[in-house]
Amino acid sequence: MPRPAVLPVAAVALAVVVAMLATVATAPDAEARRAPDDVITKTISLSWQGKTNKSNYTSSGRIPGIGQLKLVCKPKNTMLKIKPDDRNRETTMWLAKYEKKNDNDVVAVKNVRVYRYDTADDDGTGGTGKAAHEGLNQLTPIETFASGYAEGVISTRTGRHLPGGAQDAVPATSIKFSWWWENFREPRRFRSCSMKAELATDPTQSTMLTWHGDQDSEGRTVVTSDLSPLGTLELTCQTGRRSIQWLRLITDDPHASMRARTITAEGLIDDHVEEDYMEAAGGYVGPLDMPENGMMELNLTAHGQTVNMFLSSYFITNDDENPHLNLCEVAAAPF
Repeated sequence: MPRPAVLPVAAVALAVVVAMLATVATAPDAEARRAPDDVITKTISLSWQGKTNKSNYTSSGRIPGIGQLKLVCKPKNTMLKIKPDDRNRETTMWLAKYEKKNDNDVVAVKNVRVYRYDTADDDGTGGTGKAAHEGLNQLTPIETFASGYAEGVISTRTGRHLPGGAQDAVPATSIKFSWWWENFREPRRFRSCSMKAELATDPTQSTMLTWHGDQDSEGRTVVTSDLSPLGTLELTCQTGRRSIQWLRLITDDPHASMRARTITAEGLIDDHVEEDYMEAAGGYVGPLDMPENGMMELNLTAHGQTVNMFLSSYFITNDDENPHLNLCEVAAAPF
């Protein structure tokens, strides 16, 4: 399957520095700005062929500050699974999932959620289980051959029953995941499978914007993250029917640029992936609108360097009858 052009990625893990989301987060002083090697990486993988111990069908690893990620490739079941440490928080794994269906190259935006409180009105008696997953096989019984890949952001934030800043903010983690198996409808000795998840986390800052309810949005609609030497990434998410939900790069490089791919909904890649290219003007690159329910891939370039990020965004800003149910949840992580 032809793969849309993206830059190679690294992967995550170990311990994360937990930081509190301020009303408006600002870039630190130049002396404190992060170096490129501040991004920590980890790879989780599995590979088996023919008759093998069943323990080889799965592989697990830590998502820093969030929980467990598990790869599953069994002859009757394939999935990517998350199990957060705390179900009271709102934990999501946003994925842009690329594969072939009916001989067509397609993409689907998936939001794998684990939560106790679905909305501000939820009493906490429902919600999901302790874990959630994205299935990979398209058929039952499972198809004999399949391959694909997914890219996205894993993040955790305050539950929707509380204000956005009520709990500590944890840096989000990017994920690049690929899978491949063959001969699953043949005798066991002919079967094989390979999966790999590459994770990346910047433990020095939390590029997240969260508010729950119009009242909570006051003073929480703008968040910035230091991307030195490029500049500062600014995220804005206001409430209201004609409000602003966008991102831009603040930079002093007049030659700075941004390439972006916005992925929404599900279907043919050509119909659901929108590409943009913008150059600096007046100290900014952008602004560029964030999707209401989707993902972005960002390639930000300034001062001869490029920072690549995945971003997820979900917001409800037009519920006039129940303004306490409006919300905005945005997360970004480097890859």
